[in-house]
Amino acid sequence: MNELLAQSTPLQITLFCLIGLINTLLDFVIYNLLTKKLSRIPANILSTSVAMAFSFSANFFVFQPGVVRAPEQAVKFIVVTAFSLYVIQNIIIYVTSNLWVQPVKAAQALSQKCPLTRNWSDSFISKNTVKLLATVCSMIWNFLWYKFYVYL
Repeated sequence: MNELLAQSTPLQITLFCLIGLINTLLDFVIYNLLTKKLSRIPANILSTSVAMAFSFSANFFVFQPGVVRAPEQAVKFIVVTAFSLYVIQNIIIYVTSNLWVQPVKAAQALSQKCPLTRNWSDSFISKNTVKLLATVCSMIWNFLWYKFYVYL
């Protein structure tokens, strides 16, 4: 099984997405709780820090490195993930909150058409749309760097 995991990119993508889903739910729950008292970027920094700690351990299962060099891999993981979470995500959040607002407007319009989301506030839709876009960008970045650098 370890050999299969180490060599099967489709399986790795599936497991990475599953762990990413759990990680993202953790991140979103913390982010939404924090944005009740904090602005978006500080809330994002705190929520993603908690999620990053979970992700490091869980992704050993996904990528099954041939040799475990935890201290070295932890440093690589922190650098790659920190760049993703604190640079890429915050740029995407800033851009989609202030410069390119069409995705938020589209999500708000779409939410009014769905009975389940019709009563959600524009603020709730906005903050979660920008966070979702930022998360998708960071997940693509992370998968590629984890597979070919961190857990190699």
